[in-house]
Amino acid sequence: MADPARAEDQQRQRIVSACRSNSPPSAAGKTPDGPPKNREAGRLAASAAPVMFAGGFEKAIERLNQAIELDPDNPHFRLNRGSAYAGNRQFDKAIEDYDRAIALDSSSSLAFLARAEAYVRMADYEHAIEDFGEAIRLFPGNARAYLTRGTTYANKREYDRAIEDLDQSIKLDPECPTGYLTRALLFKLKGDRGRADADYDHAIKLDPDPGNARTFLRRAGAYGGKQDYNRAMEDLGQALKLEPRNVYTLSNRCLFRAIVGTFDAALADCDEALRIRPDDANILHTRGIAYLKKSALDKSVDDYDAALRIDAKKAVSLYGRAIAKRQKGDIAGSEADISAALALKPSVADELAIYGVK
Repeated sequence: MADPARAEDQQRQRIVSACRSNSPPSAAGKTPDGPPKNREAGRLAASAAPVMFAGGFEKAIERLNQAIELDPDNPHFRLNRGSAYAGNRQFDKAIEDYDRAIALDSSSSLAFLARAEAYVRMADYEHAIEDFGEAIRLFPGNARAYLTRGTTYANKREYDRAIEDLDQSIKLDPECPTGYLTRALLFKLKGDRGRADADYDHAIKLDPDPGNARTFLRRAGAYGGKQDYNRAMEDLGQALKLEPRNVYTLSNRCLFRAIVGTFDAALADCDEALRIRPDDANILHTRGIAYLKKSALDKSVDDYDAALRIDAKKAVSLYGRAIAKRQKGDIAGSEADISAALALKPSVADELAIYGVK
């Protein structure tokens, strides 16, 4: 009789998961030889990984600079530094490193995936879709590429094509809740509440007993998608007991509290998140929503302005600011922001309508 656990492990080794960070070597392309003179380069590159994971992008870049000086033709070092640049919002430099990584190893599905994700963050969806396609061609088991290409089609408001990609991502990686959560949102955007709730329920079943803050946060997203905000906030509260300074959890609870109308508690969460990370455009955007729903329109516009100074292509903040301006009577300013937001992300109005921003 076949061992189900072993079969599942073998399946994971054949895919780039939509959830887990580890990837099979065959997706990474060629692995350069590591002669003794490059051992120090390898050590420096390895030491940069945990620093980057903790958000220390500049320090990670410094270490990877040293590694690349010692071994300039190692595509993985270029790929990793590109990821650090992308995390630090230096997208032009990230693209340069990804270009170089691909030039050194054109067989790397992960390099094309990384460059595609950078293009998405630059709102360059056409180049992103091309690179996602190449990542999939090179490694058909790249579930993450299908997932992120699906979200890119969704940004373009091509929901049916997006769902086709999400279907394939889920087929490859059926134990990843992220695929179901993303597809549920797409069904919701299409107005198919029944299939959306079914996917949210399945995502919740895959996280029956969250053991860490990240899992509580993910399950809270599923409850939030079902508009079960009390359970969502319960899970976020549990996550904060485990990681009190988790800015993503604080920001999500800020949003849910704003949706249910507990504005002072919502703003307290966003304020705390911004004390920890004052220059985070996502948190500023979320607080902008909270102020908007509270009808504190000047403060809402201020937060959207601050978010857009950090990320000028943040379509959701442009659209949120447009709504605040319209409510303030600035019709011309509102229409200009709406036009700019839709040009960057055609789906933006659909997404914000879910939170009552319309």
